[in-house]
Amino acid sequence: MRKLILALMLSIVCLGANAQTPEEAENINKWIDTYQQLNEAKDWNGMVSKAGLCKQEIPEWEYVYYYSGIAYYNLQQYDNAIMNFSIFIDKNQTEAGAYLLRGHSYSEKKDITKAIADYDSYLAVNPNDIPTMLSKANAYLNVNDLNSYVKELGMVIEKDATNVSLLENRANANANLLNWDATIADYNKLIAMDATKVDYYNNRAYANYSLKTPESYALAIADYNKVVELGAGNENTYIMLTALNGAMKDIQAEIKAWDKLIELQPTNIDNVYRRGAAKYNAKDYKGAIADFDKVIKEDPKHINALKRRATSKTKAGDTAGAQADAKLIKELEGK
Repeated sequence: MRKLILALMLSIVCLGANAQTPEEAENINKWIDTYQQLNEAKDWNGMVSKAGLCKQEIPEWEYVYYYSGIAYYNLQQYDNAIMNFSIFIDKNQTEAGAYLLRGHSYSEKKDITKAIADYDSYLAVNPNDIPTMLSKANAYLNVNDLNSYVKELGMVIEKDATNVSLLENRANANANLLNWDATIADYNKLIAMDATKVDYYNNRAYANYSLKTPESYALAIADYNKVVELGAGNENTYIMLTALNGAMKDIQAEIKAWDKLIELQPTNIDNVYRRGAAKYNAKDYKGAIADFDKVIKEDPKHINALKRRATSKTKAGDTAGAQADAKLIKELEGK
């Protein structure tokens, strides 16, 4: 805010120097000093209260409306800010800052069409002003127009290609839009800049998982394994690795992921059951039986564990054990 006002001071001083009379020039410069002092003190109510007297002394000086707009904006009285900036702009279209702050005021009121129009007016004069370009992008974000938000962020990133925050924000927006390829592209750039940030690998892994192709699954597995390598593997990491390795039919890798998940969730019997199923698929029938035993010990009526244990015992050549399980199953099913 202060930068805008100080920039404005330079043009006002020139106006004071070119005033019609020495008295008018003196009055203008006096009010410039007054408003500058009030601005530096952030005395927004003081700026508002001075407007009436200023208009009496120099009724043709349109900048009183500009300053009043600034004060009302800082007081979060956006309707009054818009009214004063609009009066100023009707009288003077040369101060781009008026469009900028009126745009901010419209944005606060979520009147995005008018906010964007004012930002565009400002950017026509200051095309490389990245903060204003971001304000325009955020105006779209404030009304959840993520497609326009992503588009505007892209324009900023063209001017500031290594800005990590911008790339992160665009990646998150694309993820919310389910634009997985675009999400992955941004995380590729972020990882190239910082190959140690765990969140980047987690987020890129999930984006690849969401594409649901064998190639993307393989890339997701690589990223989750990188998370483990970086020492940040957690329950979610291993849940995803069990699912992905299972989908890729890499049963041994799936079992290893179940091992780690069971270490992290030792009381979750469902994980033990699922590891038993994976061991059965790997033809490790003894290992499968051991896991199903643990499940049944905790839940003697776990019908699926009993059925799978019976099948595993049959495969392992334990006919008597399989028959005993079959009997239990019939009793539980009321047959």
